[in-house]
Amino acid sequence: MKQMIKMSLVGTALSMTLLSGHSLAAGYTVQQGDSLWSVASANGITVNQLKAVNGLSSDLIYPNQQLQISTSSFPYTAGSSDTMWIISNKFGVPLQALIDTNPQLANPSNIWGGLQIHIPIVNATPVKPSLSFTNKLMSEGRFPLGKGTYEPFTNSFAVVRTWSPGEQTVRSHEGVDIAAAKGTPIYSASAGTIIRLGWNTYGGYRVTIQANDSTALYYAHMSGYASGLKLGGTVGAGQLLGYVGSTGYGPEGTEGQFEPHLHFGMYKTDASSWEAIDPFPYLQAWEQMLR
Repeated sequence: MKQMIKMSLVGTALSMTLLSGHSLAAGYTVQQGDSLWSVASANGITVNQLKAVNGLSSDLIYPNQQLQISTSSFPYTAGSSDTMWIISNKFGVPLQALIDTNPQLANPSNIWGGLQIHIPIVNATPVKPSLSFTNKLMSEGRFPLGKGTYEPFTNSFAVVRTWSPGEQTVRSHEGVDIAAAKGTPIYSASAGTIIRLGWNTYGGYRVTIQANDSTALYYAHMSGYASGLKLGGTVGAGQLLGYVGSTGYGPEGTEGQFEPHLHFGMYKTDASSWEAIDPFPYLQAWEQMLR
C-alpha cells in the first residue's frame, strides 16, 4: 500500500480542469518525503495553483504520483460570492496579475457566479526552509497573526490600488494583505510606542507603532482594539492589539468595502518624509518561526 503524505493547509479544496491548448511543463514524480508545499515551492507556484492544475481535491500526495506544473494559466468558475480580490487571495496571485490575465472583463469589479476566470501561474516567492536575518527587527519580531488563523498570502506590496476619497486614482499599495476571518486576533510584531491610533480614511481603524528609531509598523482595517491601547502608550512584542476587520475606504465606521484582512505595512521614518518599505521578507521570516 502506498504511503500517503499529508500536509496541513489553510484554504478551500478546489476542483477544476485545464483548458485545452494551455501548455504544461514536464511532469514531476513525487518522491518520499514530498508535500504539496515542497513541490509547489520548488516550482515557484502556490499550493492552490498546484492543486488546481492537477485537479486535486485533497492535500494528499504519495510517492511515484505524477504531477503536472502549468506554465501558463488555468480556468476557474467564479462562485456567487467571489470577487477578484477573493479569487486573487484564494490562488495566491497578485490582484493586478489576475486582472491583466482577464482583459475580456469590461469591469473587473463586476463578476458573477458561473463566470469563467483565467488564473495566471505566477512566481509564488516561496518561503525557504531557513532564512538569514538581516537586522534585529527581523530576527526578534513575530508574526502578527496566530498560527492557523489566516489564509496563505503573497506579496501584494506595490501592486496597483485605485480607491481614493474623491475620484479614483492609481496608487501603490503600501503593505501586504493577509486574509483572515473578522475578529481574528492581531498581535504586535515588535515592542514599541503607539504613535497613531484611531480612524484613517484608507486604513479604517488602525494603529501605528514605532518599533525602533527608523521603523514604524502599521496595522489597518481592524474591527476593534484591545483594551488599554492609548496614544503614546507602549506595547510588547506579541501583545494583543485588536482584531481583523474590513473597515476603511470611507468616513469613520465604513466597513465591508472588501473582504476582512490585516493590512500590514512598514515605514522608514528616519527621513524628512516617511517611506513605505516592503514588509514581505519580514513576514516570511516571522511566519517561518511559527512552524
